[in-house]
Amino acid sequence: MQMKSNNKWMSLTAIMLTAGLFIVSCQKKYTDPPVMGEPDVVANISIKDVKTRYTSGAPVAITDDAIIEGVVSCDDKSGNYYQQIAIQDSTGGILLRLAGNNHYNNYPVGRKVYVKLKGLYLGQYNGTLQFGGGVDTPYMNQGGVTLLAYNLQDKHIIKGALNQPLVPKLVTVSQLTTTLQDKYVSTLIKLVGYEFSSNDRSKNYADDAQSGNRIIQDCSNLTANRITLRTSNYCNFATLPVAQGNGEIIAVYSYFGSTKQLTIRDTTDVRFTNPRCPTASGDGQISLATSPLTFNFDNLGTAGLPTGVYVKESASNSYIGNEGFVYQANFNNGTPWNQTSAGFKNFASATGLTSTASTTVQAAATNRALGYRQTGTFGDPGAAFAFLLANTTGKTNLQLEFKLQSLDAITAGRTTTWRVDYATGLNPAVFSTVTTSPALITTTNGTFLNNTVTVNFGSLLNNINQPVWIRIVTLTSTSGGGNRPSTGVDDVKFSWN
Repeated sequence: MQMKSNNKWMSLTAIMLTAGLFIVSCQKKYTDPPVMGEPDVVANISIKDVKTRYTSGAPVAITDDAIIEGVVSCDDKSGNYYQQIAIQDSTGGILLRLAGNNHYNNYPVGRKVYVKLKGLYLGQYNGTLQFGGGVDTPYMNQGGVTLLAYNLQDKHIIKGALNQPLVPKLVTVSQLTTTLQDKYVSTLIKLVGYEFSSNDRSKNYADDAQSGNRIIQDCSNLTANRITLRTSNYCNFATLPVAQGNGEIIAVYSYFGSTKQLTIRDTTDVRFTNPRCPTASGDGQISLATSPLTFNFDNLGTAGLPTGVYVKESASNSYIGNEGFVYQANFNNGTPWNQTSAGFKNFASATGLTSTASTTVQAAATNRALGYRQTGTFGDPGAAFAFLLANTTGKTNLQLEFKLQSLDAITAGRTTTWRVDYATGLNPAVFSTVTTSPALITTTNGTFLNNTVTVNFGSLLNNINQPVWIRIVTLTSTSGGGNRPSTGVDDVKFSWN
């Protein structure tokens, strides 16, 4: 009987212990729930801080229990990255060199990863810092590291949650440096107002037998604002033609020696859908087919400048001028007359409107004009609306008519004097002035005008078998004080016999 009692007591005890364990287990899950998709590992150093361990020379062995975390910003899905991925945190970015391929299956863009650095080596490839599995002996003094072996990748790289947000940093090229510790290297950045250079517009993203180096630039046309887009000839978009317009580009920044360069994940990172910047030599000539030929500029916001129409700055008697700065921020949607930033603009035409038209009315106007706002730095003097005729072969008595508009009537200010001149050849050495009617054509800040100007070239441009430039240009400084005017040109008409 006693035995039965003991068995009964032991059974009761076992049940209570089991229940207690169940309760403890339930309490643990309730009070400390695991984060879905996150492993049981914690970063203890930032990418920025660990990068400072390498300064030059041979790679640095990581011997402590350093752990970084980051979100994958570029993988190898398109083939533009090979045997590497880029990760970034809020402090910077770094490359991981990985043996094998198709790493996007494990480490796709947007996945958080934790990297246990102990046993890895921190080095560089011509300036861009990277982690690898060992020292690349032939390139040891240059910081070369080897690929992390496939069977060691799970040991060092711990997968975290998918679809983490990645917001590219909006930067300018001047903010990007070629220093080892640059905070933008191996991170996702964005440039706005860029396009492929005229020399690269006819090319694909890469060449048949080698990677492609394509130059992108903004409307300033300054060398300092250009940057190289590097694309592997093994990627799946290598043979596609480059985008033709202007816009924004998202890419991972790196540098090679002294060359700043970008890498895109795929072509959706290139959003060049806006009209291109005006160029001095790349967007065609005007063919005088049927007289009269009129440019009304009503499609500036969608189609950009018409073929053969250019905007120039720094023009002179002996120089056609540099590519003008286009106020790109609102060129597509239009710019109010009283907007004081320098540059060529898409204005509402004065035709059909009054000086008191609101910015809302101006924005809604379908009748547009090609305009310019001078400042002390830009276009005063030297701003020009230029037209490149292919030739006047078989044509006589060329005439020009246009509306010259003074648009900003809010406050009294300076006066700009314009003139019309012409020259022959693509790169003429001298321009000649032609008489206009009225003889004096001006625009003034604080005055609202919409004057028709006519020019009769007579026999001056008869039967010219080479290109002809015709400009509406200001070659003298503004007069008076205060703000400079907003000038518009509309309904430019060429006629001939």
